[in-house]
Amino acid sequence: QQTGVNFLYNASLFEGAEKVSVKAKKEPLSKVLEETLGQKGYAIDYRDEVVVILKQEPQPFVPQVNKRTVSGTVKDSDGEPVPGVSVLVKGTQVGVATDVNGRFELRVDDNPEVVLQFSFVGMKSQEVKIGTHTTLNVVLESDTKALDEVLVTGYQTISKERATGSFDMLSREQLNKPASTLASRLVGVTAGVQNNLDEDGNIVFEIRGQTSLNTANARPLIVVDGFPVEGEFSSINPNDVESVTILKDAAAASIWGARSANGVIVVTTKKGALSAQKGAKIEVSAFVEVQPKIDLDQYNPLASSAETVEYERKGFETNFFGIGVPADDSWMNAQAAYSQVTAALNENRLGHLSDGDLEATLEKLSRQNNKEQIKKYLLQIPVTQQYNVNISGANERMNNMLSLMYERERDGFKENHKDKLMVNYRTNVNLFKWLDFNFSGMVQYNKVKNSGINATSLPRYAGDFFSIAYGSIQGLQPYDMLVDEDGNRTKLSGGFYPQMLDRNVPTENFPYSDWSYNPITEIENRDLGYKELNARIQGGLTVHLLEGLDFDTKIQYEMYNTFYTDIYNENTFTVRRLINTTSSWDKTTNVVTPNLAKGGFKEESKEEITSYNFRNQLNFDRVFKDRHALNVILGTEIRERIAKTTDYPRTYGYSDETLSVGIYPNGPTGTLDWTGFPNGMMDNAFEYTNSYTYNRDRYFSLYANAAYTLDEKYTVSGSVRTDASNLITDDPKYRYAPFWSVGLGWQIGKEDFMQDAKWIDRLNIRATYGYNGNVDKSTSFRPLISVNSTQNEYTHGFTAAIQSFGNPDLRWERTGTWDVGIDYSFLGGKLAGKIDVYSKLGKDLMASMSIPSVNGTTSQSLNAAKMTNRGIELEVGTQLPIYGDKIVWTGNLNFSYNKNKIQELYKATYRASELYSGGTYAYVEGYDANTLWVFEYAGVENRGTGASLDWQPVVKGVNGETYDFSTWTPGNGLDYMKDAGTKVAPYAFGFSNSFKIYDFNLSFLITGKFGHKFMRTPFNYPSMAGGSGQPNKYYSEVLNSDPSEQVPIPFDKSEPRYFFWDRFYPYLDYLVESAAHIRLQELNLTYNMPKRLLQKTGIDNLAIYAQGNNLCTWLKNKYKEDPEHPFGTTPLQATYTFGLRFDF
Repeated sequence: QQTGVNFLYNASLFEGAEKVSVKAKKEPLSKVLEETLGQKGYAIDYRDEVVVILKQEPQPFVPQVNKRTVSGTVKDSDGEPVPGVSVLVKGTQVGVATDVNGRFELRVDDNPEVVLQFSFVGMKSQEVKIGTHTTLNVVLESDTKALDEVLVTGYQTISKERATGSFDMLSREQLNKPASTLASRLVGVTAGVQNNLDEDGNIVFEIRGQTSLNTANARPLIVVDGFPVEGEFSSINPNDVESVTILKDAAAASIWGARSANGVIVVTTKKGALSAQKGAKIEVSAFVEVQPKIDLDQYNPLASSAETVEYERKGFETNFFGIGVPADDSWMNAQAAYSQVTAALNENRLGHLSDGDLEATLEKLSRQNNKEQIKKYLLQIPVTQQYNVNISGANERMNNMLSLMYERERDGFKENHKDKLMVNYRTNVNLFKWLDFNFSGMVQYNKVKNSGINATSLPRYAGDFFSIAYGSIQGLQPYDMLVDEDGNRTKLSGGFYPQMLDRNVPTENFPYSDWSYNPITEIENRDLGYKELNARIQGGLTVHLLEGLDFDTKIQYEMYNTFYTDIYNENTFTVRRLINTTSSWDKTTNVVTPNLAKGGFKEESKEEITSYNFRNQLNFDRVFKDRHALNVILGTEIRERIAKTTDYPRTYGYSDETLSVGIYPNGPTGTLDWTGFPNGMMDNAFEYTNSYTYNRDRYFSLYANAAYTLDEKYTVSGSVRTDASNLITDDPKYRYAPFWSVGLGWQIGKEDFMQDAKWIDRLNIRATYGYNGNVDKSTSFRPLISVNSTQNEYTHGFTAAIQSFGNPDLRWERTGTWDVGIDYSFLGGKLAGKIDVYSKLGKDLMASMSIPSVNGTTSQSLNAAKMTNRGIELEVGTQLPIYGDKIVWTGNLNFSYNKNKIQELYKATYRASELYSGGTYAYVEGYDANTLWVFEYAGVENRGTGASLDWQPVVKGVNGETYDFSTWTPGNGLDYMKDAGTKVAPYAFGFSNSFKIYDFNLSFLITGKFGHKFMRTPFNYPSMAGGSGQPNKYYSEVLNSDPSEQVPIPFDKSEPRYFFWDRFYPYLDYLVESAAHIRLQELNLTYNMPKRLLQKTGIDNLAIYAQGNNLCTWLKNKYKEDPEHPFGTTPLQATYTFGLRFDF
């Protein structure tokens, strides 16, 4: 333990062996081992960071009569020499061990029937008949079943055989796949772990169902080298990962206390390699990843130009769009955001456009299609390049590892790219016989540029002024061309009515006479992006106090800084529109006075997160009398996290070239005299102020964990942890309430009565029960106020609002879990896997509850809900040699089922909008937390009186009553909304296969999810009034459908209530579809260059590979809409990766 080196051996080698005590100071490890084990007949092999020990049998004297010498080399499946292999003449005690180069030589009877037995710990034994040969070259395959696998929990490393909890470990092959993030390597490889995408498109995981009603608190804890990290997967270089362990149940994860209810993903990074043969080891890898251009039919699934023109024309002629159409000729309507079609129709109505010119205009627009121009000018082929170098080295007292990674990612939208640079360093040093030191550091720098072309609204401040994202693809009509026939950039209206603007507003008198916009110009003249500088430092000391007793002290410090900078120069429509519309215009004299400085905008903000962890821990690990194994840890930990944000005021008149800024003609404060345009800014006060947020989380923890194993068969384990924090009440009965677990394990396969069952390699039964915790940061146990950053325009004092009324009994969310599992391996590993059955009961979950208004509010977040998750997980795998070690099939199938239900939630009534909107207010007692609530469509009904007909779409309500789309549904939404199923798949599987065929390896991964529902994209019924929206691809379907089956388009009348329809039509029952799908997640072909071809190159290993991801998806719904990537979002594209890796 003093050396930091891992030892690998079969425990049976030392049964009955006498104990040896030796004193050595500053002696090489090899010398100490040779003087102790070497002289006792043991062979010692140094391989990377592992010392392998095996028994070398004594060689009795045998008369050498009719002998011959047989020599050769033993290598592993990768072509590496294997030192220390036992080479024994079958039926005798004659044998040798291979040297450091894997070579052996021994004298045998000159008999072709002589058989040599080759054996090595961790590898499959072989028998070879010598025949007439004098030279034999043998390849031994690895046999992972012969090794004691270890489980890393983040606090300790224990034998898999002695672990009672439920966990999964990723194989080395899975970790070696090319990936930009570690998260992508975890998809589909283990049962009970479902992947989804967050709002930023990052992969997030859910382990064994949702455990909190606040989904922001439902993610697994990510642990790197023993400490939780703030940056999660984005702060981990996937090429530096040595192992990943996923902790699922209470026994496995409860040691992490109040942060473990969602499961824990433990990542261990690589350390320097120990090698007796070489010095430094250098590993190099590189890959390039490409995708096709984004599929516009999914990202922006619009009706054709002809259909759009038809829709707008019919709507205009019947005025069914209602409010605001048509517009009279006045300066007030110059800001009516009419499309080209609607403007042409209105110009004809006003007499400014003849019938013939109108028809010619509409016919031309019907023929125009901007898809190809969008692909050419606004999209690009996504390409990611990644380069890695890992340098490691070690000796008997120290190991070092340094890695560098550079990645450049260009996504599918023009001018969008990201540069990432990561540097990692790790060292372990045996300072003295009794003291070890370890240190690691990570620095990450990211630079991101975003053109905004894929935005649904412009970043941050711009959303205050604009209803659509100018320069965004999804803000264009299908006939809005980017360039004309001569290649000149077009002038689009940008939310104005150009003809009315020219007739009624002296545009030439305003600061900028050009009131049009073009998406190409827009993205070329704005620079939106951010920079990140992240760092993580870990350090620790291990003091070896007594045999089996160590003391660890460790500390981690993290820093995550993000700096946002958005610059819009004055060529952008964003700048020109705001400067113009905030200018004062005297409508009598037509004199225009700017109120903001001409020039660009600059917007800046920053986020800063710092955290530290400090831990002290005692570790005890001993085996007594070869029967009693005891492992105990006892520790304390403190943690603090501080998060700060600063939003700086917008700088006007900014020039990036001269670094100059403008001044405010009317000063930086006070009410401005706006143009009077109905843009939402009239009479608003402008304040030149910053805004700040500050948050500090503090934790103090005490914990203990123990496991006792008798005769390597029977294990009992337990853990307890208490967490105190400023996030919960200071009432001791809640603040220090412990999290705990107990577990039992029985290695039934090692029982004497099982020894005749030779086909059983491993059979283990385990059972656990315990409690994990979770923290909800959305509320407080004390009242919180939020102070406004600006002064009141009347009192000139600062005002504040109550952010949280406080909950004096606020406590941890607690999840009790029982788990029963079986681990098995049969037929020499040809069939292996496990079965787990579990039940989770979450108590004291935070939920929004109705309270009497006398408290100052009508709702408050309280620890008032209970929720269950029950499920089963199955894993079955095989490793089957088909043709020796030349052709080998490795397969794994995992399956999981999870049923979620809210058991208690004291909320009696729900508005329909709460149910269909989802989120915090949509949880209902007795239902799945992810229930999909829908209206029952009941066709159309006549709402007219007398002879007047007024056909309206309706939904069924309470007691069979119907409600049309123009009314608010009264009463309790539960009385008339339907449960359409769960939105999260209860069934999921992953099926991976790998075929080693000589020097090639072919592997694939298939994943699937079943049993859930989603709402397909409906026809969007755009109003067109104010230019809001474009008819989507379902226009023709709805136009020709039966009104009793789908909501019709009311082309036959004026429909002023059309604006209210969006409260109903996206949530109708006929839109519910099966979300079941199967994906060909990954297909990989790797060629491992034979060692004989590399002998003169200095390269030890070289692999070249090609990989495809997301190559094919089978969807059950007939509309072929991907439930995880619905229409209107960035589609899931096939990805093709080509790369190589080598080491020397």
